[in-house]
Amino acid sequence: MKQFVAFAVLLFVTGSYGALDQAKLPLNVVVLEGQTVTLRCAVFDHTLPHSIQWHEYAYSPLGSPISDNLVLGGHPQAARYSIVQANLGEYYLRISPVQMEDGGRYECRDAQAPGQDKRTHNLQLTIVTQPINCTSTIGASGVVLDGSYQVNDCGIRYRGGLIPNMTWSGIGPFGSLYGANEDLVWCGMHFNVTRDMEARAHQLYVEFTGYFLPVTNDEAANIPDYTDVFQSRQMFVYWGPMNMDATPQKTFYEPGDTLTCSADAWPPATFMWQNLRTNQITQGATVTVDGSWVGFNQSMRCEARNEIEGTIYSQNIFIPLDVPVPTTTPPTTTPTTTTPPPAVSPCLDPTGGWVSISPTQASVCLRVDYDNAGAMTGLLKNHTDTYWVDIVGRTQLGKFDQLGFNGIWPANLGVSSFIGECHRCFGVENLLLNVVSRSHGNQCGVEGETRYTTQYHFYRSSTLKCPEIPSFM
Repeated sequence: MKQFVAFAVLLFVTGSYGALDQAKLPLNVVVLEGQTVTLRCAVFDHTLPHSIQWHEYAYSPLGSPISDNLVLGGHPQAARYSIVQANLGEYYLRISPVQMEDGGRYECRDAQAPGQDKRTHNLQLTIVTQPINCTSTIGASGVVLDGSYQVNDCGIRYRGGLIPNMTWSGIGPFGSLYGANEDLVWCGMHFNVTRDMEARAHQLYVEFTGYFLPVTNDEAANIPDYTDVFQSRQMFVYWGPMNMDATPQKTFYEPGDTLTCSADAWPPATFMWQNLRTNQITQGATVTVDGSWVGFNQSMRCEARNEIEGTIYSQNIFIPLDVPVPTTTPPTTTPTTTTPPPAVSPCLDPTGGWVSISPTQASVCLRVDYDNAGAMTGLLKNHTDTYWVDIVGRTQLGKFDQLGFNGIWPANLGVSSFIGECHRCFGVENLLLNVVSRSHGNQCGVEGETRYTTQYHFYRSSTLKCPEIPSFM
């Protein structure tokens, strides 16, 4: 009988101490900085004697006690620690608010439970910053140029034994790089913009997939269920004008024909036509050949332009323009036809207004006195002048293929002599002038500077309004 009692007492003593509840063992946890985290730990049988202690290894590598059933007041972070007992036998450690330095290993132990395999359990608490810190070469508007190179970089700081895994997703192709150290994880992606990327965005997924470093005595083998997603800006692909074309392109044009310019651009381009001989400007994609453009060896310029993020993008196309003098269709009752003008012939009369666009811009008004052996008077104005200069000269009567005149500029600016000829090319009048100029000397016995200027190429102008020409002869 005595032996039975002793055996019964021995069983009672051996089984009178609980162990940690295997269903409520601590788990690895990930939490954002500034939030509240609760780390679970409980005894299997709360009626048995137990002493649940929490230790942290985040602030103290050798471990520092936090609680013994209740929070110990001596810990420097005790004000943020509390023990939550929703049910008997539960001793959940709550930390609020969480700060980055809290990341690390934590241990729950029952100091009275026998057997090392049941008295302690470790977990990893990992803290991450919020929000994800990202930079992008894509501006706030989302507008990117076709063919441009763009980069998105994102990173988060963390503290603890688990390292976040970061991956980019989205419609490619794109390249991606990933890197990590003990407190920072970085992931970048880069790509060349193509038009089919219009209105698309890429996403960055952040999740935890494993241990960064082997953790000593870490029985919690779970990977925390944590995912955060960052979405890059939506992109709008723009491009400047390209692949320009003008139609129709012909050997000869007639007054009334139209030319239409096109270009591949987004936003859509605006267009401007310019006759490089007359400098006439037409806004719009279509221009009509004007009757005053009769002549050969001309050029038309079409400019396409658009504006992207405050920058003007433009492209030009040049079209040769030859407009012969219109021929008169003979009446059906008359067998005669109109004879085309000769390639070169004298001007009929230089009297009137003339305009030079290239290579030198100027305007000249001439009057020929046929009763005074071809005496010539007139006015001339360079495009840089605000006044007209009186000119006096003479021309060869009848042919007008030789003429000359002088002009004296005001305020001692100098004197210029003009020599030239006037002829028709396939019926289009051309007045070609060369100029020799001398500036006014400022010292006695010292002459001014002599200049040989570029050639003026004048065309007859029906729109130039000439002032009244004074008479000098």
